[in-house]
Amino acid sequence: MIFASLNNLAQQSFTGIAHVRTKTVDARNHWKIYFNDGKILWADGGNHSHRSWQRHLNQYCSQVDLKQVNFRISESFRCSEYHSLGILLQRQLATPETIGKLITNKIIEIFFDLFQQEKATPLETEVEALSLSILIGEITGYSLITISIDTAFKHMQQQWSAWIQSGFNNVYPNYAPKIKSQEQLQQAVPAVVYQNFIKLLDGRRSLRDLAVGMNKDLLLLTKSLYPYVQKGLLELIEVPDINITAAANSTNKPATSQEKPIIACIDDSPQICQIMNQIITQANYRFLGIQQPIQAVPKLISVNPKMIFLDIGMPILNGYEVCTQIRRVSKLQEVPIIMLTGNDGVFDRVKAKVCGASDFLSKPIEIDKILQTIEKFSAPNAPKIMMSSQST
Repeated sequence: MIFASLNNLAQQSFTGIAHVRTKTVDARNHWKIYFNDGKILWADGGNHSHRSWQRHLNQYCSQVDLKQVNFRISESFRCSEYHSLGILLQRQLATPETIGKLITNKIIEIFFDLFQQEKATPLETEVEALSLSILIGEITGYSLITISIDTAFKHMQQQWSAWIQSGFNNVYPNYAPKIKSQEQLQQAVPAVVYQNFIKLLDGRRSLRDLAVGMNKDLLLLTKSLYPYVQKGLLELIEVPDINITAAANSTNKPATSQEKPIIACIDDSPQICQIMNQIITQANYRFLGIQQPIQAVPKLISVNPKMIFLDIGMPILNGYEVCTQIRRVSKLQEVPIIMLTGNDGVFDRVKAKVCGASDFLSKPIEIDKILQTIEKFSAPNAPKIMMSSQST
């Protein structure tokens, strides 16, 4: 079982990332468990990485105006969320107790999803040993907050036991309740209940979102709604993840924002997509993040991007394969494609050029290099497919 593998890492005092994935390619999810000396720093991933992050910030740090916090996104660290929480502690914008609760709840939530997922689909683990500074960056002025795997697993098991005892084995907290028939619902429930359902159950907020937004216990909320699901008045549907920056800035964007060109980033890492999102939107472009490479070409065709940043090292389809697929589409043949990689070798550059890439950038992501590249390929005489001769 997956938790036996994680427990082995804890006993080995492992520092780095445990990548957990489903074995079935058609529904391949990806979670990341961040360890320091055998204890868990953070956990994220799954289908609601951004939605979960925003929900936890709203629940535990609602008093902080995050738009006023200037996070350093050019640092070479892998866990930007933990780094961001460290900045809040460093600047005394949140207490260690509050951040500790946020981290603990986030880890337990991921464990719950992994446990439920493994009941349906086998999971596999791949480890990536990294130093603590690579994981969370260099921030001083606060003590690390971690949780033992035993503590997290114990709390998760308590939640899972209560969940299945309520008959919710196949009820996913990340699914959203939606009204199936307003007419039937109106006839079946009191007017006050009907009005509340119309306002809240629009199929866009998951059970977890609703629980936090209504300040209710997730299990009790689900118990109150599930009888209506059984009667066929409500249904539980999959809901997509959200774009954090777009959601946070939507009320501040002028109507003309839809006319801005789109720059896409194809990378299976939510952290990289989040960093690129911030850089690109601040440069006055719209952003499209794609974390599933098999979905890349259809999404790109639908939005006609001005430029594409493409990670080389991805599961299922690597960047070379995706680049080749993109170049086969006539309307995307002249769109600049900039390959992103942690390996800056001659072979990689040659292979990228053969696949039709326009340029090549080394990780970690640096704001200045991204902006320079955007400016370079936005010029009227910018190169399209041929690789630049100089290293960026």
